[in-house]
Amino acid sequence: MASWLEVLREKNELAVMLGKKIPHMLTCETLTLGEVTELYKLLEGHARGMEEIVEKMEQDDLPESYYQVAEDLDNIFTNLAAAAAEKLSKIRDNA
Repeated sequence: MASWLEVLREKNELAVMLGKKIPHMLTCETLTLGEVTELYKLLEGHARGMEEIVEKMEQDDLPESYYQVAEDLDNIFTNLAAAAAEKLSKIRDNA
């Protein structure tokens, strides 16, 4: 059994850091198509990773609060990826 509490703590730290930085980064007018594409891929990868973590967690008998935290983190990464996708779309429309 993985140390799910530690996994969730690490992912939470990452989500907090990215949640502070990504919105500011996406307002930067000098971001290139390539940079936003890489940012989107990174965030989408973290969202998929959280989905995989939830699937693996379901194999263990864990408190419901663990699943709620994992779903909340998944939502954070998914929302950040969606914001990057929106910025990507705007850049493409202006190209």
